[in-house]
Amino acid sequence: MNLINHSETITPFEIHFDQYINAYLIKRDLSKTAALFADSFSGFGTGLEERSYNKAEAMLLFENDIESAPGPIQVHFHKKHFLLIDRDNALATAELDMETVIMEQRVKFNFLRMLLIMHQFEGKVEIVGMHLSFPTDVHGDDESFPLKELEEQTHILRRMVEEQTKSLKEAYDELTNLINRDHLTQVSSRYYFEEVLKNEETRYENFNRNYALILLDIDDFKKINDQYGHSTGDDVLKAVAATIRKIARKTDVVARWGGDEFVILMPETDLNTALAIGEAISEAVQNGQYQFDSKITVSMGISTALANGAENSLFKSVDEAMYQAKKVRKNQIVGEQYR
Repeated sequence: MNLINHSETITPFEIHFDQYINAYLIKRDLSKTAALFADSFSGFGTGLEERSYNKAEAMLLFENDIESAPGPIQVHFHKKHFLLIDRDNALATAELDMETVIMEQRVKFNFLRMLLIMHQFEGKVEIVGMHLSFPTDVHGDDESFPLKELEEQTHILRRMVEEQTKSLKEAYDELTNLINRDHLTQVSSRYYFEEVLKNEETRYENFNRNYALILLDIDDFKKINDQYGHSTGDDVLKAVAATIRKIARKTDVVARWGGDEFVILMPETDLNTALAIGEAISEAVQNGQYQFDSKITVSMGISTALANGAENSLFKSVDEAMYQAKKVRKNQIVGEQYR
């Protein structure tokens, strides 16, 4: 860790610190102040009471403070330092004087000690923790937070930052899962599939590695919804998706393309292999157990991109192949090798 003087390097953390001073102490703007704090904020060591509080409690304290002294506070810094824990976490410490008017009385606080814990996530800096200690002439007892003790306190603060980072990562992972997975069938989403397909096309262009696409559609799915209800239709979608996942290889990407259509990306796969897997899926779907007596069938288009081929038209090719399968008789597989 490096202790960096404020005057040497301007970082997002320093900018955020200055925004806090400006919003809270100078402009006395509660809404702008609140926007600078993380929802998971917790403060500690404020006043003589060594206690913790959350963001809502902190904002209530700030609101009461602004109401009692709504005018701008004059601020003079004696010291200001930033301790970078890592790229996304920093501690800001300062010694400052403040002068303001409270109930028509001018009050001055000398050598107020302040420590802020800041975290950066996806380019946005937020205050996740705070320590304030007031000077002797306010409380009659010295409860300062000396800057020289900062290194000794770092292990405690690091643990707090790590907990904040873990919570943010868990939230990010949950959001990523929502974006990348179809919530009904639990196969990949169309968004995720399109991203993977772009990567596969790039690999094809750069290294001439062939791949195959399977696009399948559940035959007469609308009739299933109309006759048995949408809940049964959802169960059919989940069952078909599970069947596809069971037969597809670990290297294949199975996604719900939309409605009752599913798509499979198959790296390093020729037409014969793709046809064999497609036939296995079709047979397994027909032999599946459902909530009604009628059989479920699928129409399927299969297309492969050969080395030195034209991958830009591959998805169009597999879409046309599936259309031909449904047009002929349904419950059919049409395979094309695109050059």
